[in-house]
Amino acid sequence: MPTPPLIRVLSLLAITAALCASTTAQPQDGGADGVITSEAVTVAGHDFCQYFIAAWRDKPGGDHYSLAIRERPSARLGSEIWIEFAQRRVFQARLPSARAAIKGASEQAADLTYEAVVRADMQRKLINDADLAPDEF
Repeated sequence: MPTPPLIRVLSLLAITAALCASTTAQPQDGGADGVITSEAVTVAGHDFCQYFIAAWRDKPGGDHYSLAIRERPSARLGSEIWIEFAQRRVFQARLPSARAAIKGASEQAADLTYEAVVRADMQRKLINDADLAPDEF
């Protein structure tokens, strides 16, 4: 007795789903899952982001953290830049007016941000409260 086409299709779908579930996709680069987003507006802000990201890539395990770089330009005070990790500000500063000083400022920002991010991540992992979500420590 021939099987109806619907049963054949459903059995093929079940076999395909079982095969897909048994194979797990591993990232090619060793598990890096962090992202750095940039909301830079000015040329100085873009330069800061470029140098910051270059310095951040040199940090051990830095590619596992997601960061947001935000800029608020001001003609009177200069650009204000801040970096967020897990919806919290971990670094905030004003960009120097000289473009040559931006590279040093961004490398220092990468060092300070890395320390703050690692500290915040360790604190988040140590706090185990059933009433709080993982990002509400």
